[in-house]
Parts: sequence; C-alpha cells; structure tokens
Amino acid sequence: MKGLNDMKGILETCALIFLAASSCAGAATCKTDKSSCPPHAQRFTHDASRTTHHDPRTDPNKIDDILTRLQAQTSQLKSYQAEIHYLFIQDPESLDSRTLRKGTLYYKKDESGSKLRVSFNTLKQDDGDEEKYIEHFIFDGVWLTKIDFQLEKVDFYQQAPEDQPIDVFEFISHRFPLLGFTKIPHLRNQFHLTLIPPKEAKSNDFIGLRLSPKKDSIYKDDYATISFWVDNESFLTVKLAAKSTEGDISDIQLLDIKANKKIENAVFKLETPNHFSQNRAPLNRK
Repeated sequence: MKGLNDMKGILETCALIFLAASSCAGAATCKTDKSSCPPHAQRFTHDASRTTHHDPRTDPNKIDDILTRLQAQTSQLKSYQAEIHYLFIQDPESLDSRTLRKGTLYYKKDESGSKLRVSFNTLKQDDGDEEKYIEHFIFDGVWLTKIDFQLEKVDFYQQAPEDQPIDVFEFISHRFPLLGFTKIPHLRNQFHLTLIPPKEAKSNDFIGLRLSPKKDSIYKDDYATISFWVDNESFLTVKLAAKSTEGDISDIQLLDIKANKKIENAVFKLETPNHFSQNRAPLNRK
C-alpha cells in the first residue's frame, strides 16, 4: 500500500493518525454535565465583537480559539486507545483506488517516557472482500519499528540516541504540523487557515478547519490541504482528511476512544517469529 512502504510514508501515516488523536484526547473523559468539563471541551461559541475580518472563514480570533483549546487538550493526555479506520484514496480523479485498513492505536506517557503503537489487522481493496492483513508500527522514544507479517519482515529505524529518547508527539511534530503541539505562530507562518463551512460536513454540529500550505511553506511539496472536523459539543475529532500534492487523500476516523485509561507497557513490546528477516537502520548523526 502506498504510504506505508517507506520511511517517509510511515512517518506521515503516524503523524496523520496523531493529528486526529491529539484533537480527541482532552474531552474524552468529560462528564455529562458540560460545566464540569475543561473550557476546551465545552460547546464552542464565539464573541462576535472580536471579529475583525469580513470573511468569517478566516476570522483569526475564532481559529486561534480552536487551536488554543486543542493545545489545552494535549497537555492532559497520559494514555490513549482507539479503533482506527484509515482510508487511502490514490488518484481519486482518475484511478480512484481505495484501500481501507482497520486496527487499533495505543499511546502512553509516564515517568519512563512515551510510547506509540499502531496495529492494523485488516485490509479492504476497492470492492474486494475485507481480509486479514497484519502490520504493526511501534515507537518507543528511540526506535521506530515496522513489523510486516505478510512479508515476514521487521524494520528498525533509530530516531534518537539511546540515552536521549524523545517524546512521541515531539518526534512527529518535527515532521508534520500536529495541531495541539505545533505552535500557533508557526502554523500561521506555514499555512493559510480557514474555517470549513458546516454544509461541507453536512451538519451544523461540527467545527471544521482547513490548512493550506503557503507558497514558501516547508510543507508545500507534500500537502495541498489538511482538513479536520471536531464535534461542536464534545470537541472530539470526527474526521480528518489530508490531500497530497499528487492528489491522493488520507481519510482517518477514530472510534471507541478511551483516554487516560490504564495501558500496560507490554502492549508496546511485540514478539516476532524467529524466521522473520530484520533490517536495522541506526541513527544518522550527520
């Protein structure tokens, strides 16, 4: 599958998934009484007196409110688990090849550091039947590991010195604009930020935000747009879609979200059969 077969594709896949996940984290454990939720999880409202632009889609005050609330959410995240549906559409204008993968995402942060695991269990190609297709992606702060059960192969990519592990979000945000972690001034320097009209989501219950790289953006060669929608009340992400400069689309949904629930460290340590081939790429210190 395009996007998951090389280092760049692995990084982009994990980043897209966490772009969606980071938007869900804070509000997932709110009580029914909205007054008990943190401000970022309460129903989104906007003070019209702050608006200075005629076009409400580019109102900087409203957009900054959304980004600020997302940043508040990520600071509360200690663990995260969700079902993931990842749809990749290659060349939708002509080829329109669709690959749907389903699996589970795990994240944990404690005194020993942070860890990420994304496990895909099934694959459905176009109109074909859904079939078993197992791949795991694990990042432990030092090594990014890809385990492919179809190819019977394990790839290890070192991303930090053994004695200087880095946070999962920090690692990904250096390579992709993670909302909630990337600073707002940086986002504004790199992207045109636009509110998505409710009719595009076919509901007034969602807030949508679209990022379009500027001409001199460091992301201009990779992405045409990155769009996401959050529920207006819970502030949970309901959809994320990224369109590449080649026209391909990555569409991600996160379901059955469990935030700040106990996850054992064993979840991030997978044993592989002895006959699997191994490729190890140490850190390039240049």
